[in-house]
Parts: sequence; C-alpha cells; structure tokens
Amino acid sequence: MLRYLVILFFIFSGCKKEDPNAVWIYTSLYKDTIADIKPKLEKEFPELKFYFFQAGSEEIAAKVNAETLAGGSMADILISSDRFWYEELATFKKLHPLNFKRLKDMPETLRHPDGLYHTLSIPVMVMAYNGEVISPEQAPKTFKEMAEERWNKKLSTGSPLASGTNFTTVAFLSKRYGWDFFEKLQHNGTISQGGNSAVVRRIQSLERPVGWVLLENLLRFQGKDPRLKIVYPADGVVMQNNVLAITKKKKGRKNAERVAEWLFSKPGQEAMVRSYMYSPFEDIAPPKGAPPFKIIKEKAFPWSPDFVNYVVENRETIKEKFTEIMFN
Repeated sequence: MLRYLVILFFIFSGCKKEDPNAVWIYTSLYKDTIADIKPKLEKEFPELKFYFFQAGSEEIAAKVNAETLAGGSMADILISSDRFWYEELATFKKLHPLNFKRLKDMPETLRHPDGLYHTLSIPVMVMAYNGEVISPEQAPKTFKEMAEERWNKKLSTGSPLASGTNFTTVAFLSKRYGWDFFEKLQHNGTISQGGNSAVVRRIQSLERPVGWVLLENLLRFQGKDPRLKIVYPADGVVMQNNVLAITKKKKGRKNAERVAEWLFSKPGQEAMVRSYMYSPFEDIAPPKGAPPFKIIKEKAFPWSPDFVNYVVENRETIKEKFTEIMFN
C-alpha cells in the first residue's frame, strides 16, 4: 500500500501547475546550510518564492527520476553530491546549460565540458578517530590499512546506497584496491550504514571508534568535542563534488539562472565555506580549521574523465557488489 501512495505522490507532484516565480531547489546540503542561504536569497530576490526539498543524494535522484516519469519534476535547481548522476542527466539532455563569466574561473575538472553542471562546493572525505581510546601513534594513517585485522570491529562508514559522498569514496577505493579490500572490511565487522552524521555518532559512542567521514562534519565539532581527531589519509583524501545544475523545462530558466549565479558569487561561496566546505574558486578562503585547498588537492585521489566515465557505466554494478559483500 505504501508503495502505491508514494507513486501517487510523485504523480500529483509532477502534475501541479507551476508558479512562474517559484524556485524549487532539491539539495543534499545540510539543513544549517539551507538556513544560512535561504534568507539571503529571499533578500536578494524578493520577487521570488523559494522552496527546498532536502534529502540525501540518492533520495533526490530517485525523486527526480520518479517525477520525470510521471510528467515532469518540480525541481528548478539541483544541488547534490552524486556527480555521476548528473552525467547521466546530461547524456539524456535533461539539464540547462550555464555559461556566465564567473564559471570560466572554475577548473575544468570540476565542471561539465558543455556547462551542464558545475561544482558548487567541495566536501572532502577524510578519516577520524576517538582520541579517548586511540592515541595519535595508534591512529590509522591510510584507508588501505583499515583492512588489517587490528581494526576488527573498529571501523564505521556511511552507505553508498544512501550517501553520494560515500558512493564516490567506494568508487575510488574499489578502483584502486579492488573488491578484496571490501571483503576484508566486511570480515573485520565494519558497519556501513546511514550517512556521515551516523558515522560521527558511532565514533563518539565508541561503537566504532574509527571512521571515514566528511571533513565538514568534523569541523562542526571544533571547540565542542575534543575527542574527535582528524586524519588526512596518506593514500589520498577523496575530494567530492557538490554539483549544481538547472533542470531543462519549457518555462523560462531566467530565475533559476539568476539564483545559480548568486550561489557561485562571492556571497554564495562564502556561505558554502561557512558550512565547512571548500570553494572551487581560488579567491575564496578555506573553511575555518581546514588546511589550504592546495594541500588537499595534492593529497587527493585524482579525478579524470576516464574515471567519471568508468563510474557512470558501472554505478549499479558498484552498488550491487558493495551490497553483496558488506551486507552479506
């Protein structure tokens, strides 16, 4: 019964007559980030009405896909961390191009070659541990070593089935270390559930005192929980992409373009940094407590067109293989 109610919801959502002054933003940005930017958008564009649907990247993709099948999505602007889904939307011509001047300052690796999506902010996947029970000398130094037996029942991660940033991390790690790495994690009793906030809670409670988790989640605890210690893995941090795209629709895209331009402007980018994410633009300072972006780039797993294409072609296989191993 619930399944049919959900389907009906999507159908009726897709059939509503759209207000030309309404701007719907579907996003996986955290609620405190939305609370920061919404009043600023309302002040900048008093004639517009802003509506937010906030959920994990995978839930946003499912909602948009379902609404599209039912006749059209309400979303005007999409902001989420599953870059590979945006590649699929671009391939199927579901996105509206952006090409204002500011975007030309963004590195090519952080945007679609035809301007169909751009990186709005850069979360970074690092590692963390509880300093109450693990000393700096004992702490892990790499992702790879978490497969060692000494980390039995110590590691927690988010689920790539719910979290776009965790999916990207699994894609990079499986490509570099193979699925044997994940079989060893499973053998070690690794918990892979929920999102990044759940990982932090498990570290704090000592259910699993080590985890891979977004840097922004950890920086939020500066001055609040000294037990949380950050590790920048020697084998590479995983740079994520919070991607922004405008959906293609029959109605004019001018309002969505204006809002997107503000989000990429200095005030919009400073809002992203206040939420402890890096900006893709060199003229914006790093988040409080974070190292310079240059250091992060030097430590990061490399993004390339070949890697993006590989993951787009194998995204379902990656999820299925992860499920087969970790939830066995």
